[in-house]
Amino acid sequence: MAKHKAVYCHFSFRRPKGKDYSLFATALYADKEGKVLVAANTRAYAMWKNHQHVTAIQAYEHALYCIWEWQYKLKEHGVTHVLLVTDNSTLAGWIEDPKKNKNYTAYMNRANEQYKVGGKKEIYLSIGICEVRDYEKSRKFCVEEKVSNKISVSKNTNSNISGGVKGSNQKNKLKIDEYKSIDDIISEDKPEGMLKDKTMNDINKYIID
Repeated sequence: MAKHKAVYCHFSFRRPKGKDYSLFATALYADKEGKVLVAANTRAYAMWKNHQHVTAIQAYEHALYCIWEWQYKLKEHGVTHVLLVTDNSTLAGWIEDPKKNKNYTAYMNRANEQYKVGGKKEIYLSIGICEVRDYEKSRKFCVEEKVSNKISVSKNTNSNISGGVKGSNQKNKLKIDEYKSIDDIISEDKPEGMLKDKTMNDINKYIID
């Protein structure tokens, strides 16, 4: 029987008061308790719609984008499953069944479209979801000081969350089980999930076998 190895993907959003964009944070942990950080990234994008439920779905899409972005390194180190972690029971229900509320099905389809089988950013890892928790652990990253892209949005912008201008100065970690330093991580060929920005510029210090 194939060995399964999971990481836990926490995600959240915050709408800064008086701003026409929202912050989206995703944090990956190697353990259920959320103590061993694997990677984290925060981006700012125009909201699909200024509505709490829609922005929560957009945060879910950002989580999928991050999983796609990181999946090659995760696969390289034996990860087979990513388990989503949220404290939003409504969103969890829609993730399990995107057709559960027809008023939001189109937004769920938009979130899932490019990551499904055959999509432009197909995710090859198995995605699941944990039971809803009282709290999740990406919220501490959901602050403007940790935003890794350039904030350039308009109230009338209806951009895909995975677009936008790259340009990170944020250092993140990729840690799975043990510590081992290597020197050539950044120069490796692009795989599925291209890591083409600099959001993992500390990866050579923290990559794990």
